[in-house]
Amino acid sequence: MLQVLTETWEARRARTEILEQRHPFAAELLRLFAALLPIQEEAFLDARTAPPAPGRIAAHVAERVVPRIVDATTGAGPERLAEEIADCLDRSSAQAIVAGWMFGDEQAPAERYLARAALSPVLEALGPDAAPAFHSRRDPRHCPRCGGPPQLSCFKLAADDLASGGRVLVCARCHAEWGYPRMTCAGCGEKSGSRLPVYSELGTAAGERGGVVRGLGIPGKTDALFPHIRIEACETCRRYMLNIDLAADAQAVPLVDELSALPLDLYAREIGFTKITPNLMGF
Repeated sequence: MLQVLTETWEARRARTEILEQRHPFAAELLRLFAALLPIQEEAFLDARTAPPAPGRIAAHVAERVVPRIVDATTGAGPERLAEEIADCLDRSSAQAIVAGWMFGDEQAPAERYLARAALSPVLEALGPDAAPAFHSRRDPRHCPRCGGPPQLSCFKLAADDLASGGRVLVCARCHAEWGYPRMTCAGCGEKSGSRLPVYSELGTAAGERGGVVRGLGIPGKTDALFPHIRIEACETCRRYMLNIDLAADAQAVPLVDELSALPLDLYAREIGFTKITPNLMGF
């Protein structure tokens, strides 16, 4: 089991390195993410070995993980982010910041970044055992473990060549996955295909409506920068999320690939949609 868990973190490191070289426009974000990964892995393994009680999660994270996240961000992140984190910690305690993200409080971007970067590996390690710490409303659009909002959508690999892989949502808070119907908005539950446009560099599939995201590729080198990623939008709530198709790229690591797809996020904003949950880096 420990080897499998270690392989999960190694896959994230390897994919981050690959995408940093492949997508220069996302290099700064991915370098910071790479600096966070060893700290997060250690926090994950620590929580697996000596799990905090549900009522102690925020205190555990504040004491044992937040200071190292602050140091890594100061060393590898933008100067402005480091300054904003310092200001946040002057105004509020680390424990209060972590608890704010746990329970869905309105937070400044730097507070959300700090809380998410420090908390997520601990919640990943605890898995279902963390559920008693949360009292959030449970519904199909929120994580069945912690009640967190969805970060991204993912098409899983099919069990055989004749079937389509199922769709899952990935929690922004604890990274758990849960099944969710295709062509259903993860923000409001809209099911009408006429209200659910899809945008990608490769266009739409049969029966879908949307448009083609043009101009991201490098002429003469590639047809698409993100052939396995698409924007899933909703005209009812005007929100969107990115979908990672593992059948189109089995090497993708959804949490990492979503961070690198900055041009798709910018395109979605330009055409008037707001992301259901911005990612760790605020996009």
